[in-house]
Amino acid sequence: MKEYFKLAIFGAASALLASNPSAAQTKGGTLTVGMDRPMTGFDSSMNPRPEYNRRNAMLPVYEDLFSSGRDGKPMPVLGASVASSPDQKTWTVTLKKGIKFSNGEPLNAAAYVAHFKHYQLSKAWGFLRGMVGPIKTVIAKGSHTVEFQMLRPFPAFAAILSNPVYPMWANAPQHSAKVGKELNRQPVGTGPYMLSNWTPGVSITYVKNPHYRNPGKQHLDKIVFKVIKGELPRLNSVKSGAVDVMLTRDGKTTNQAKQDPNLQVLTELVGGTTTIEFNTSRPPLNDVRVRKALAHAVNRRADLKASNDGFGLPSTDWFGPGSKWHCGGKTDYPEFNPRKAKGLLMAYGKPVKFKMVTMPIKNFIVGAKLHQTFWKRMGVEVELKVVPPGPAYFRAIRSGRFDAWMVGISEAVDPGLQGQAFFSKNRGNSTKSNFPEVDAALQKAWRSFKDEASRKAAYCGYVSAVVKQQPILFRAHNNFAIIAGKKVRGLKKSNLTMTRLQDAWLAK
Repeated sequence: MKEYFKLAIFGAASALLASNPSAAQTKGGTLTVGMDRPMTGFDSSMNPRPEYNRRNAMLPVYEDLFSSGRDGKPMPVLGASVASSPDQKTWTVTLKKGIKFSNGEPLNAAAYVAHFKHYQLSKAWGFLRGMVGPIKTVIAKGSHTVEFQMLRPFPAFAAILSNPVYPMWANAPQHSAKVGKELNRQPVGTGPYMLSNWTPGVSITYVKNPHYRNPGKQHLDKIVFKVIKGELPRLNSVKSGAVDVMLTRDGKTTNQAKQDPNLQVLTELVGGTTTIEFNTSRPPLNDVRVRKALAHAVNRRADLKASNDGFGLPSTDWFGPGSKWHCGGKTDYPEFNPRKAKGLLMAYGKPVKFKMVTMPIKNFIVGAKLHQTFWKRMGVEVELKVVPPGPAYFRAIRSGRFDAWMVGISEAVDPGLQGQAFFSKNRGNSTKSNFPEVDAALQKAWRSFKDEASRKAAYCGYVSAVVKQQPILFRAHNNFAIIAGKKVRGLKKSNLTMTRLQDAWLAK
């Protein structure tokens, strides 16, 4: 078995602390975070969607197995070491000993196996597997050793283990078995804080985990996530001091905050991309000429400026310019060319009319109307339907009543976790893609696990194959921002829209 890395715990942490200005950390107080929509729950077998408000509200309760160091190498958190087999189909993680959940239960291999069995038996497993990879089974190989067996070689698992991937966050097994479906409202993790009170639609309050192994990192007495709907009301709440922090993808709000000297703003240009997907199984969108025409017809810079105040970058793949997997704009994504769009529609020779669904979120609703306008100039008629975000929206997509829908490809830690749904046999293939060259390109990417350069070339080849068939339109890589008052200290730039607010403290 190839050892991917093996790390021992030693005194480096104290050395870092001594050389860091954050040594002036203060204790106590309540950090209040403004969130723009209510929490939907903690049990990802019931609520699998990767909405950033939910993930950030979960993070104080849970921990990753490893973190990613400054040099990109994984660092121990709950895990002590990990090794992979030469074919990268088997991954073995050794857990640290002596760690407890917030209710006192021990974290061990049996706990982790129980966590995954809970997920694998749920209806959400197909969706969750898109974030953790082709896991076949998870077994205990001793008291603190966990073996992940994959259906195929999966080098992406190294990145999954060392980044904030929420399906990897385990709950206490005895507690989970006892409370059943109430786990969605009663989480018990190993993180520095634990749930104290949850008033649905209003707020969530966390207090210190009494069993946390490093009390020195529990700077705050409490963390409160408070629902404040609307970008401007939340921004004004931060300005007034009613809340300490807000998180946003909205460009106008972020640009306004940057003009206020009393606020601090940390931004991340995230991977992933906002998109429009097509049902390619029926007319008129079953014809690639129509799909290509719709791509050529839209000025995406105008879309970005109108829908998000220019906060982001038009996308040509789903990896993002900050990612080492970014294809550098070499995917042959269609340029804005109305003349070419008209020529393709003339070659199609039939009226083009279809229905599209979107959400009442500024980025989506403004973007949808702008696309509708550009397409109307080409003689294309589009009927828009607005559906609230959440389960109702995804039910509308699955209903088959719509030909196109606005969604996004989420940011991910590895190319093996993005854009897999264009594979014809994928259960999440909502676009009904059935293109042999796309399937072949993805299967080639799966087999390219020997070195990073060949993996990148293969995955960029897969993106190009998808772009050639155009079951999807790329819109933009969007920024993500943390906006906070000056008394909040210890904030760090987000990672995949995940913010470690539990590490912050308040200046006295």
